[in-house]
Parts: sequence; structure tokens; C-alpha cells
Amino acid sequence: MRKLTVTAAVAVASLALAGAAVAAFNQVSNVGFTTTKAGHSTGIVADIHSTSDTPQTLKAAKLLVVKFPAGTKFQLGLVKACKLTDQQLMSGMSCPAKSKVGTGSAQASAYPLPQAITAGVKAYASGPHSMVLVVTATQPIPQTLVIHETVSGSKLSIPVPTPTVAGVKVVLTSLQLSVPARGSGRTALITAGRCTAHNFVIKSHFVYDDGSTMDLQSSSVCS
Repeated sequence: MRKLTVTAAVAVASLALAGAAVAAFNQVSNVGFTTTKAGHSTGIVADIHSTSDTPQTLKAAKLLVVKFPAGTKFQLGLVKACKLTDQQLMSGMSCPAKSKVGTGSAQASAYPLPQAITAGVKAYASGPHSMVLVVTATQPIPQTLVIHETVSGSKLSIPVPTPTVAGVKVVLTSLQLSVPARGSGRTALITAGRCTAHNFVIKSHFVYDDGSTMDLQSSSVCS
């Protein structure tokens, strides 16, 4: 499997930026395709996480926009759509197995609680241009979070909710997600877009609840 390339936050301008530090806060977004061929069916692997020297300086992302290479195609309408409401999902109902397109894990901080919240993640197609992530926490507080994703061309937009538990704000600090390749040709769930200088370049734009923003970039080898 190819190696995803991620550069340091202090790398020179000619290198791709994959992590950046602001004061005590650090954000990383490493997103890549599973194929090395432009125009081929592909999966997506994502490692998005943030750290901070102190819990008080953790930033809560309220929006993440991932821009894939030009020509990237999503055909979510090929998968049976999950039509459950947020309330039904949070009550414990499950989307149809045929709707599932990916799995992963997540972590969140609920300061001043000392223990991180850990969760499993399942991704489902919910329409021709949308997916839903069902984040089910197991420790230390059982809870379900629903995150909606929308696709427009080669762009994926993810509004990130910031729920509260007993008056404590829950900040998502890590999302690991794998969406395997499915189908081929006209039946491909995702088709990889343009390969530029032997790299698929993927850009991530973060908007935080304090009004600040951050733009990061990751890449994976292609031909």
C-alpha cells in the first residue's frame, strides 16, 4: 500500500502542509485515496485529529470542508440510502447494512472530565449527495452523535456538532475513517480525480467555533 505523505507544520513553503500549530493547539488532517491510479475506483482513508498543551486551549471545529482532486466523482446514489432520522439513530436504531460505506473510530474531550470519550464510527449513504456518520460512544458515557456529510462535485462538507453532556462541552478531537473502494467503472462508488506531479493532493479547510480557520494539505502517490 502506498505511503501517505504528511509534512511538518514548519516545512518550507514548497512542501505540502499536513499539520499546523497555533499557540498550544495543533491540527492534523491526513486524507488519501487507496488507489494509485487516476480515474480508477478508490476508497478513502482519513486520519483527522487535534491536540493541545492544555484542555482549555482545545479548539472545536464546527465545519470541515475536504476538497479532493478535480474530477473526483462520488456516486452515493448507487448505495441503498439510510432514511432514519437523527432521533431514531440516537435512540439506538441502526441503518440498513446495505447502506454502510465505511467504518472507523473517534475520540472526544469533555473537559473537566479526565477521561477521553472513545467511540466507534459507521458511515452510511443517506442520499445521492449525502452520507451520515453515526458515532457511538462507549467510554466513559454511552452516547450517540450524528454527523451529516454532503457532497458537491469533488468537495465534501462536514458540519461538526458540539454537544453538551451535563453542561460540559464535548469537543471531537480525533476521527479515523476508512471507506473501502466499491465497484468499478460506471458502478464505482468513488472515482479518483486528477493526479498532479505524481500526487493526489487533498485540501482540508477547518472553521472553528471561535471564528478562526485553518487550511491544511495532504497527498498520496499516484500515476
